[in-house]
Amino acid sequence: MPGAIVWTLVALAYDTTVRGRVATMKSCIIALVLAGCSSTFSPKPCALDSDCGSGLVCEMVDLDQVCVRASDAPIIVGESAPISGTNQALGTQMKLGIELAFDEQNAAGGIRGRQLELDFRDDAYDPPAAEAAARAFTDVDVLTTPPKCPSTALPEPTDGGVSTPVSTTALDRGATAVLTELGTVGTPTMVRAAPVVIETHTLYFGAFTGATKILRDTTAGDCAKYVFNYRASYAQEAQATVDLFQNRGLTGWQNLISFDQNDTYGDAGYNGLVAAYAATYPDSPIPSNQSIARFRYTRNDDTSVPAQASAAEQYLASLLASTSGTQFVGVMMTDTYGAGVEFIQAIRQWQFANDSQQQSLQKATRLVLYFSNVSFVGPNALSDGLVALGSVATPTGQLPYTQDVYVSQVVPNYQSDTSDVVTDYNKLIAANAATPGFTSLEGYIAARVYIAGLLAHDGPFTPDALIPTFENLPDLSLGIGATAGFSPTNHQYSSSVWGTAIEPNGSFSSLYYWTPAGISFFE
Repeated sequence: MPGAIVWTLVALAYDTTVRGRVATMKSCIIALVLAGCSSTFSPKPCALDSDCGSGLVCEMVDLDQVCVRASDAPIIVGESAPISGTNQALGTQMKLGIELAFDEQNAAGGIRGRQLELDFRDDAYDPPAAEAAARAFTDVDVLTTPPKCPSTALPEPTDGGVSTPVSTTALDRGATAVLTELGTVGTPTMVRAAPVVIETHTLYFGAFTGATKILRDTTAGDCAKYVFNYRASYAQEAQATVDLFQNRGLTGWQNLISFDQNDTYGDAGYNGLVAAYAATYPDSPIPSNQSIARFRYTRNDDTSVPAQASAAEQYLASLLASTSGTQFVGVMMTDTYGAGVEFIQAIRQWQFANDSQQQSLQKATRLVLYFSNVSFVGPNALSDGLVALGSVATPTGQLPYTQDVYVSQVVPNYQSDTSDVVTDYNKLIAANAATPGFTSLEGYIAARVYIAGLLAHDGPFTPDALIPTFENLPDLSLGIGATAGFSPTNHQYSSSVWGTAIEPNGSFSSLYYWTPAGISFFE
């Protein structure tokens, strides 16, 4: 039988499940019946895709590298995110961005014929659900040996303040494991999911969180090599925020407030704020017995916000009572959109209320407030919520609730930026009749970087094989800053922050551009 026909039969015999590339070589039976081959027949070995014929690619089958049909070797990627519950807009938008990039690449021929498939699971921004999804994605096999990664046995919060290890023993990838978990949404969900993924030596790519723990520190030990971040960290967003507040007249730590979520996400933002203040004001340190004022709401429970807003109002009243003149106060908000809208509304209503404090403290005229939200907030949903509130009455007229509300973005302003990746994104959004947003743009860019790594890789797609490919990616020319890129010592693609201000009509104006080299204002 001609060789080309034999290899076609082999490719046809390669079978896959919906997740992973689980091979059951039925070729011997097929070939014996149709081609009369011997029982010792074996498929064509390969090292690269180019070693195979037309329509075939090089893949791992039962630990051997052999040629299989490209259409039978999809690249399965898992994503866990909330598309239900209080913060569903975050997951819905992240998922949209990833799907836009996958559909775009599949329409262009996939990865040399391989199609990209997204295995999505709704975790409702719930840590246990995110961990369960990670275990399903990796088809976990629980062993009895010690964990391979230190982060696996490190206690992390689940719910109700209880912290437990992900596992006290090693976890292995199962036969149907995905290649990568991409675009996980949130810090409290990440600290339960990431340890599972990297313990099984699966790639954890482009998580929608700027947390340092596990993703950007030494917590994971050698397993950190399986983590690739797209976005700037919360610590970098915090530094950009403090630089902004300094530009706006901030004079000391007493004039800083943190409104944050009462979990690991809030901790990441607050710790970044403290570090950023220390770096920016080395001559005005925070006394050892003092701290930056902090007000914390409960994750997925916006009804917990009013009590925190009331406590913040008491702090601001005390600040005005103990000082003279105008007080410029910066509020860094490590929050989600629903809680953010409620907090800003409550503070503004208190500031301009015609009550006894107005006469004694003159809070309407002496207090100048700036609210800066980190990128995870869900900028578009935050904007929509504030615009819906309208404005608050002040002694000098109506003040929009959007006034002096900022967001430190980790992607360019899609409403005005003309870089290649933003232009491509906007075209896809229009073609799909979808609503654009910063979160879906982040999902799209993260997926584009991931796809670039897949395209640059020639040979079987395994997590370990892909690591050096990502670390040596050439300049992708996406137009998102000169500092963008991976390296063997840097697994964070971008360190840029784009500051935006929310306008009264809900649009976003570009305010500043920040890199580790400093901040530049567009004003």
